[in-house]
Amino acid sequence: MNVCIKSAELSGTVKAVASKSDAHRALICAALGSKPCQIEISSTSVDIEATATLLAELGARISKNGTVYTVVPLDKNAVKGKTCTLNCHESGSTLRFMLPVAAALGANATFVGEGRLPQRPMHDMVQQLCANGCNVQAKDGGFLPISVSGGLKNGSFVLPGNVSSQYITGLLFALPLLPDGGKIELTTNLESASYVDLTLQVLAQFGVSCKKAPDYRSFVYDSFVPYVSPDTYTVEGDWSQAAFWLSAGFLGADVTVTGLKDESSQGDKAVKQILAQFAGTENVEVDARNIPDLIPVLAIAACGRNARTTFANCGRLRLKESDRIESTCKMIESLGGKTASTQDTLTVFGSGKLCGGTVDGMNDHRIVMASAVASVLCTQNVTILGAQAINKSYPAFFTDFAALKGDFDVIDIRE
Repeated sequence: MNVCIKSAELSGTVKAVASKSDAHRALICAALGSKPCQIEISSTSVDIEATATLLAELGARISKNGTVYTVVPLDKNAVKGKTCTLNCHESGSTLRFMLPVAAALGANATFVGEGRLPQRPMHDMVQQLCANGCNVQAKDGGFLPISVSGGLKNGSFVLPGNVSSQYITGLLFALPLLPDGGKIELTTNLESASYVDLTLQVLAQFGVSCKKAPDYRSFVYDSFVPYVSPDTYTVEGDWSQAAFWLSAGFLGADVTVTGLKDESSQGDKAVKQILAQFAGTENVEVDARNIPDLIPVLAIAACGRNARTTFANCGRLRLKESDRIESTCKMIESLGGKTASTQDTLTVFGSGKLCGGTVDGMNDHRIVMASAVASVLCTQNVTILGAQAINKSYPAFFTDFAALKGDFDVIDIRE
């Protein structure tokens, strides 16, 4: 799907969609729980459905009535030795959360994926699963397809904290399932710690707690810890998706976002503070270490400044659905802006406006949505190629864009 966005002033109120991060975690905990749990997820996405489908493949019974998912937990004894193929589609969260869980449950599972997911490395996790008794086969030692068998044993898992917080979350889900628990030790400081805080918050709602070092360098379960399901769980609004509308507001649109919790553990709530910082006229440096998902749309917001904005510690963006340093630069330059980059930084030379043009969405949902927000700054139309990538996280994005008086046409471009 390609879309052509015409000049229009966005205005109105939009409700934040359900947090994808919260939904993944709640579905997994409910599937490992003690009794059926009803989870309110106000909106869904391809990534959320990937996790739900995978859990069903392992034996959980998941049904949906409107916005309520009823999750009947899987039979942990029945999963042991079960042979299955688990398709994570393009969801890195699904893969990194569920690989150690399937290993802890003793499944004979082969994980596969689509898009760029097979190119995203899993070396550190594969190494640690092998070191703790699991039989693992992986392409080139750390890429999909990855097969696990033989079950995970109790032990100590040693990982760098600056590669992916999703590894830590996956182990935090898996280790309570083992008879003697286990320990996670980090060899570096933890990046994206807020995502681990969210994991611990959801686990607590399902009766699971661990001993966490104040500096996040270790996490300990002394023994088996049963998941105890609540009757209901409500997934909160998503700050990372709301960031698109909040950034549009920064650029002059009259947009209000509802359904967000200021006290949320989501690290991407930092968007409010960063946009407030952008209101100044001085050059700004933003540390992307803990907010990687915000960078594409914050880079568009930075185009609306008459100053230089540098995003530092961006290296992990090169391993997302696209190389997001490169694709963000190309997006802005396609619209008439100016950028520069290194392996680990992205700099935007803001001029207060953009011209418009054609952007390749790069099969990356955040590039597509950031490009749409850029239309607020543009003097000419913005054409986005491959706009269907939004289905990964925010299928209703253009529906909400239209409700905010955004004007666009779905088009078919032929050579």
